[in-house]
Amino acid sequence: MTKKRASPHSADAALSVARERSKATSVIELSTGYRARLVPVAGFLLTEVASRIQDPEVPMWANPEKEGREESNPSDPGYLRALAAAERHRAEAVIDAMLLFGVVIEGDLPDREEWMPKIQKMVKLGHLDLDGFNLEDPLDTEFLFKRYVAVAANDLQEIMSRSGVTQEAIALAAKSFPGDEAR
Repeated sequence: MTKKRASPHSADAALSVARERSKATSVIELSTGYRARLVPVAGFLLTEVASRIQDPEVPMWANPEKEGREESNPSDPGYLRALAAAERHRAEAVIDAMLLFGVVIEGDLPDREEWMPKIQKMVKLGHLDLDGFNLEDPLDTEFLFKRYVAVAANDLQEIMSRSGVTQEAIALAAKSFPGDEAR
């Protein structure tokens, strides 16, 4: 008997572990009306995910007051924009980990025909990009449902606080998460 080999893009094992860990938690109603278990997420996972997003290099400039000596320029507008983008991407990556590991939807997902056409319309309008997702993969479909339909910003804050994430990190993540008004 051969073992099924997981694809490098699959997180089936991680989802299985998350589901097993969730058995000890109680079911809550998310602010969107869906029912889920909120499971604390391991701090090392969040740290590893966040560390994958690197800050940009600080640009150098020739300081004319010091005979053209090269100095770092952390006030460069392009650098500041790139730094803000890196912080936003870092927060989004942590949110993705929280959704994957910290939220277990209770029961089956709603029928795709109830919510996927709205997501696909957002793609057509140019507001979402699903290029990295396989819509036939149940894990990808579940992740998209959690990310764009089931979990609101205040639900995410509850997940993060259960995982011991600092209030500062929660505030940063909440800023990058689509608000309830965008749903």
